[in-house]
Amino acid sequence: MSKIKTIYNVEKEIKKLNSAIDLKIIKGLPYKAEARRHRFLMSQFNSFERRPRINFFQKTFNIFASFVL
Repeated sequence: MSKIKTIYNVEKEIKKLNSAIDLKIIKGLPYKAEARRHRFLMSQFNSFERRPRINFFQKTFNIFASFVL
């Protein structure tokens, strides 16, 4: 499965879980299992969206290199 499709499916599952959790809250039912699944899916989604971090030294070097070249 491609990364884009995976992200789409995870987002769709999160939306379904959100509505299920909302209904259980309204009805006063426990939603522990759904919350655990939601937490797992959010961690998966965030790992897909994470971009590599560039530290201060790398930024400075990139700026310097763009002026030199």
